[in-house]
Amino acid sequence: MRPRKNPALAAALAIVPGMGHVYLGQNLKGGFFLLACGGLEFLGFDFDLSIIGSVIGVPLGLSGIGLYGYQIFDAYRLAKMMESEPV
Repeated sequence: MRPRKNPALAAALAIVPGMGHVYLGQNLKGGFFLLACGGLEFLGFDFDLSIIGSVIGVPLGLSGIGLYGYQIFDAYRLAKMMESEPV
């Protein structure tokens, strides 16, 4: 019998990239998110404006923030799916 996972706790842990997925038992996916978000931050691609984005006023290079937000959402979504699975 697999223990139930709390979606709110998974999302809260995902504030540190990848920790929500580690909590859910998806260590490889959690490691990917940690390395990807950290790598984008380290390389400086987190808030870059592209030329097109600066012309139209939309930041198109928000890849780090987008990935960060997605991994929080994904941890929450996966925990909800795990919670609804029959035991």
